[in-house]
Amino acid sequence: MAKKNVTIRDIAEKAGVSKSLVSFVMNNSIGADGKKRYRVSDVTRERILKVAAEMDYQPNSAARALRKGRSRVIGAILSDMANIFYGIIARELENVAAKHGYTVLFGSTDEDPRKFEQLVRSFIDKDVEGFIIVPCEGSGPSLQYLMKTRYPFVVIDRHHPDFQIPSVLTDNADMVDQALRILGQQDCRNIEMVTYGMRVSSMTDRENRFRERMGGEKAESHIYRLPFDRVEEEAENVANQVAARGTDGLILASNVLSVAVIKALLRRGIHPQRDIRLVGFDYSNVYEVFDPPIPYIVQPLEDITRQAADYLLKIIEVKERGEDISGMKDVSVLKGIVQEYK
Repeated sequence: MAKKNVTIRDIAEKAGVSKSLVSFVMNNSIGADGKKRYRVSDVTRERILKVAAEMDYQPNSAARALRKGRSRVIGAILSDMANIFYGIIARELENVAAKHGYTVLFGSTDEDPRKFEQLVRSFIDKDVEGFIIVPCEGSGPSLQYLMKTRYPFVVIDRHHPDFQIPSVLTDNADMVDQALRILGQQDCRNIEMVTYGMRVSSMTDRENRFRERMGGEKAESHIYRLPFDRVEEEAENVANQVAARGTDGLILASNVLSVAVIKALLRRGIHPQRDIRLVGFDYSNVYEVFDPPIPYIVQPLEDITRQAADYLLKIIEVKERGEDISGMKDVSVLKGIVQEYK
């Protein structure tokens, strides 16, 4: 017997609320300004979402049945579209999607799980067929929601420790090894690392390898974790600590961190590449200003984007044929390379 499609009426009856309230929560819970468009307590909202997940509700199921065609739209939820790192991913994703007749909706989370949830539900309301996702800290409930509602998605750049989900990643441990090799070749003996305070896999994987290579837990005091929303201010503390501790090598775990720390070092009178050797992650046009230029780790952004997009489109087509997508959980890990100036 075919499984009965769960409706908003079914959810309303089980949750003990009105159909209109369920509709608001499921389809329009947060407006474009980030404010709730309905008056309902968080407890009631969470009860509705829990019931929907338990009943395996699939949004827009009726609309999908009535449509003559498909939307051929995918949603891309990235971290910060203003960062050239994600700009490269966005451009390549558009290229791949266009070749297959798809368009892409983009959104930035700014590492805020509330914005992440807002984008997920907004894109679902716009009838996207799947997602490319850079998960932020605290995004677990939204990822679980997508899994329960069987929405095709692939995560890129970061994995989530609590879920086995389709992922295309870079080998962060290997890239830290490369950075340490470069600094070692320049006779650096007091090496430290600057990362973000947010606990996402790209940062924690790099930190873990750094600790492993630099002597375990005692290396913890050589890691600076800067808040995502206060990088410029906290970079000043890094420059002060570097001066006080006699640091002769720094690994900068993102291009944004690189720029902020370089500026802070210069203000402190510390000349990059003369007084302290640096290795960055991802391209920044400031690297070539110095003599010698600052080497940096090149992540294969085009490759991971193409693989993620191709795999997402494969999952979408499998689902459209009515086949089960729950077993599609492949993980690809690509290696980065170092850009050194000779």
